[in-house]
Amino acid sequence: MTPPRQFEPVHADDVRIAGDTHFRDRALAGEAERRERFIRFLDSTPGGTYLVLLGDIFDFYFEYRSVVPRRFLDIFAALSRASARGVDTHFIGGNHDYWVGDFFARELGVRVHQEEIRVAAQGRKLVIAHGDLVMPRDYGYKVLKSVIRNPLVIGASRWIHPDVLDAIAGGVAHASRTYFNVEQEKRARTVTEHAWGHFFERGNDAFVMGHVHLPVHETREGKEFLIVGDWLEHDTFARMTDGRLRIESFKS
Repeated sequence: MTPPRQFEPVHADDVRIAGDTHFRDRALAGEAERRERFIRFLDSTPGGTYLVLLGDIFDFYFEYRSVVPRRFLDIFAALSRASARGVDTHFIGGNHDYWVGDFFARELGVRVHQEEIRVAAQGRKLVIAHGDLVMPRDYGYKVLKSVIRNPLVIGASRWIHPDVLDAIAGGVAHASRTYFNVEQEKRARTVTEHAWGHFFERGNDAFVMGHVHLPVHETREGKEFLIVGDWLEHDTFARMTDGRLRIESFKS
C-alpha cells in the first residue's frame, strides 16, 4: 500500500499563488500590457517568498529537448531574476502548459510539478493545484487529458515541427478558452460546492486552485477554499502571511 504523501515544510513568511495568465503573443491586443504587469508582479516579489505559478501561464507551451518557445523570453527572464533574488518559485503544469521539460529547473531555477503541491506553512496545511483534474463531472476533458498527457502521445508530438504543433494547439486553445469563458460563473459555483465534500480529505485545512478564472474565497468550519482568479480580467493572486489567506489584486 502506497503511504500517503506528506506535506512539505515551507519556512516562508510570504506565500503567493498566481496562475491563468494565458500568454501567447505580445502582438495580440492587450497582451503586451498584461505581460508587463505580470513581470512587475514577479519583479516585486521579495526574496524568501514561496511563489507558486498554478499553470496556464502560457496559452500553449511545448518544450522540445533542444527548443523552447522564443516568444516567452521576457517571462523566462523575469522568472530567472526571481530565482536569483531568492524567490522559491514553483510551477504546476496546467491544461495549456503541462508539457514543461527540464528547462525551467535547469535554466530558470523553477521547480516543476505535474500534479498538486502539499505544503505545511505558517501553521497551515495547504493543497495547491491547477484545478483541471478536480473539476466535477468534466468527463470530456478527463478523456482528452488521458490522451494529451500520455507519454506516447507526447513523444510522438516531438516529431512534429514546432510551428505546425503550435498552430494546431493555438486553434484548440482558442476554442477551449471561448467555451470556458462562457461557463466561468457556473463552473465556479459547481466546483465550490463540490470542494467541501472532496478537497479536504488529505488532512489539509486549505485548498487553493486556478483553472476557473473567477476569484473565489470561502470559509466553512475552519476550512478555506480559494480560486485565485486570472490575469486576463482580474490580475488576482492568493497570498498568505501570518497564516491568513486572502485574494489580492495586483495593480502596481
